[in-house]
Amino acid sequence: MGWLGFHYMDKSYIKSEERATKIGLWVLFFNFLMIFVWLVYELYESFNIEPSYRWEGSFNNIGIPIGLIFVGLFLFAITRRLIKENFS
Repeated sequence: MGWLGFHYMDKSYIKSEERATKIGLWVLFFNFLMIFVWLVYELYESFNIEPSYRWEGSFNNIGIPIGLIFVGLFLFAITRRLIKENFS
């Protein structure tokens, strides 16, 4: 037992934590990538289909690009972290 009751981490525990982090990042990356592709498809379809309600067209023109921005930022952050984890 270490100083003040803290346990020292074993090297195998550190390796398993790094591996779990990488797997989790890949899962997040593919999920956000699919969401991004789906939002791009929805934006494309919103320009080709007549909206059912008057407010639907304005919602699609404003809401979907905002969603694309947020998902794109998440993808950028996850990709940076994946690159850092894999090449460091």
